[in-house]
Amino acid sequence: MDRSEQSVRDEIIVEYKDNYIHVRHYGKNNYDISLDLWRRVMAACEQYNCFNILGENYTTTELSTMDAFNHLKILELVGLTLKHRVAWVSHVKETTRGIEFVETVMKNRGLVNGRLFPNIEEAKCWLLGKENE
Repeated sequence: MDRSEQSVRDEIIVEYKDNYIHVRHYGKNNYDISLDLWRRVMAACEQYNCFNILGENYTTTELSTMDAFNHLKILELVGLTLKHRVAWVSHVKETTRGIEFVETVMKNRGLVNGRLFPNIEEAKCWLLGKENE
């Protein structure tokens, strides 16, 4: 595998799209990568004064249980609050369990206004408040 293939496989893309921050995560996943991802997301939220976050997971490694649980610490460190709306879609079935655990921990603690969705369309509708249209 050459370097160009490797860089495509391990990538975090954070973009502003009119009324939400769009995040796509490819490649490996662990505590340090998640911390970097959320720091970049929060910087974009501040830059664009936008608190809607649409995330897509294409990771090739599942978060360990400890790394998933430590998202409590990550989200506290980066300053994610209930003013942020987070809609997340996991496109890789094999790595979804860790993300589901993050969702469960965050919901149980009442720390995040967010949900995991089966597809982009449902995630976007919820994120932008268009579920009933």
